[in-house]
Amino acid sequence: MKFRTLLDSDLEKVDALFQECLKDLLKRERFNDDGVLWTEEVDRLNQAAQKSIVDPVNRFFVAEKEKKLLGTIALQTPGKMLNSMVDVQPGELEVACVYVHPEHQRSGIGDFLFQQACRELKAIGKQKFYLDAGFTSSQQYWLSKLGEPSRLLENYWGPGKPHMVWVKKVG
Repeated sequence: MKFRTLLDSDLEKVDALFQECLKDLLKRERFNDDGVLWTEEVDRLNQAAQKSIVDPVNRFFVAEKEKKLLGTIALQTPGKMLNSMVDVQPGELEVACVYVHPEHQRSGIGDFLFQQACRELKAIGKQKFYLDAGFTSSQQYWLSKLGEPSRLLENYWGPGKPHMVWVKKVG
């Protein structure tokens, strides 16, 4: 499997990946979505991908095998939402946009992406990173990888639906 920086020529494939991932995620999470959340999230992810093409601080990566895009991960400037939840230190980065195509989940691609992102963080001299998750399945994944969150916002998305934030040292 190859880990590489997103290219302008990847944007169409990345959009298709985001659409598939979010369709699957919202179905698994049993969201009664009228399409608004799906559209907003796909748009947000595509904007992050496009921003990385012109902004060297915000870095977007893909996992690719046999020219098929299997997943994404980004290292980006923490956004407004994360800044409203924790005290983000200037110059630090957020691990974000972690998506693996539904047909390839639970095959080690998420681990691969995260390990490579941590290598990138070390290479650019970062000591820590931020990561947040609102979807239950994402929270379960990150709890297994990172342990208990640094900040738990109870009922953030509604009764019994918290939002989790991790502030971790680069391993």
